[in-house]
Amino acid sequence: MERPGGVGSEQQGIGRRAQRRWWLGYRQVNLLLEALVAAALVTGLASWLVPQSIARPVIVAHAISGLLIIVVAPFKVRGPVRVGFRRGRPDRWVSVAFGILVIATVVVGLLHATGLWFGVGVWSALWTHQLFGFAVLPLAVWHVITRPVRPSITDLDRRAALTTGAAAAVAATVLVAQEVAVRVGGAAGADRAGTGSHAAGSFDPIRMPTVQWLNDVAPSDPDPDRWRLNVAGAPVEIATLWEQTSTVVARIDCTGGWYADQRWDAVALSSLLPQQVQGRSVVVTSITGYGRRFAVSDLDRLYLAVGYDGSPLRIGHGAPVRLLATDARGFNWVKWVTEVSISDRPSWLQLPLPPT
Repeated sequence: MERPGGVGSEQQGIGRRAQRRWWLGYRQVNLLLEALVAAALVTGLASWLVPQSIARPVIVAHAISGLLIIVVAPFKVRGPVRVGFRRGRPDRWVSVAFGILVIATVVVGLLHATGLWFGVGVWSALWTHQLFGFAVLPLAVWHVITRPVRPSITDLDRRAALTTGAAAAVAATVLVAQEVAVRVGGAAGADRAGTGSHAAGSFDPIRMPTVQWLNDVAPSDPDPDRWRLNVAGAPVEIATLWEQTSTVVARIDCTGGWYADQRWDAVALSSLLPQQVQGRSVVVTSITGYGRRFAVSDLDRLYLAVGYDGSPLRIGHGAPVRLLATDARGFNWVKWVTEVSISDRPSWLQLPLPPT
């Protein structure tokens, strides 16, 4: 039991004083920040998984969650953090590191969004933002376990609703002001897609980045004349694909923070498969073993590309043949395709994000 006038009394005093003012109490600040960190992590991951065409609302929710953390953070410092330091818990510096990492994650996200910093070399600002975000996750779990605050119906009072609404309005206003400033000022962030990615090499394949998913490595010999491609069990020559190509304008949008529109020389995957596909999903596999599974109903947005603007693909872009999965994020665009097969398994029977 805390002695009169001790840390416990001070904590209760902070809560009572907050009750007399418009701002949230000790518990409510903690619960709100936990909810915001969770919302930022969930919307950040969701932005990778949803189709490009509907990503904007998810990105807006992600941005507002991050900005709200910045708005609420000073009240966390004035109340719970001050009380926590007076307790002198030995792990308080881990909590400090957690808080700093959360703020750093938001700041790097803002730098990416505005285009004020693109990263260093091939390491992008968005990858830094994502790395920080993944580092936040275990610390967030640790913080909830070691400093539990059980939600109560009394936390959802009128004052909490009004105050949280006001803070959200401030965050939304900052977001709008940021977007206006970026566009009026002609900053690099003005060219962002709905996913938050920046343009890089649109209709100019030479300038398009040549990144690949995690540890996937380009093959050493992508000679189209010796390339073995099987579609539904039948061999298909790369030269034969070239004879069937048409121009497909499609956008590849990488989770590394860039996108590129290209005029691809591609063949609709549906034209290479039996007229009646007997199965629930289509599996596209790379020579590296990397693969993704798609619903049969999505065949109308899948293509095999062998070039762009009449020129063969570069090896870093998937030569001699790669998948175009229009409206899906870049990690679904399988490079160096060697096999397309029909499966009885449903398309969702795979990890949302491939581990390698």
